[in-house]
Amino acid sequence: MEPTAAKQFLISRVIEEAGVEQVSLSEVEKKMLYFTEVHPSLPDIYEVNTEFERDYDSDEYEAKIAGLLKNARDRDRQSSPSREQDWKDALDALKHEDHYILVMVGQAFGFGSASSGGHRVRDFLIYIAVGIGIVLLLVFASLWRAHH
Repeated sequence: MEPTAAKQFLISRVIEEAGVEQVSLSEVEKKMLYFTEVHPSLPDIYEVNTEFERDYDSDEYEAKIAGLLKNARDRDRQSSPSREQDWKDALDALKHEDHYILVMVGQAFGFGSASSGGHRVRDFLIYIAVGIGIVLLLVFASLWRAHH
């Protein structure tokens, strides 16, 4: 699945689930599902983002969208187990992308964009290992210098 189609799949599932649950999504909230800083997807996305940052609580929004994503996936599993492959394909297609919706995907399913989840942990562990290595190098250099 292409990243554009994958993102559209996730967005359509959120919007459909909001309708099923009768959860209100404003036009700004719907448009923010398309947000990415890498390549604009809607002509007015930066204006929408400015309005969103001014008028909305991002934590509340992210929790609402994460809940809709989770419920949509659960509903799809119950109604059509084969639909799970669509979810896996969409998430796999976006795993190396940088889209705001992946923040909510991470909250809903415990994974998402390259900037979240396992990559952050891996990067943190690499930094710790490098730091320990530098400290050990300095200790050994000091010991060697003291003996010579």
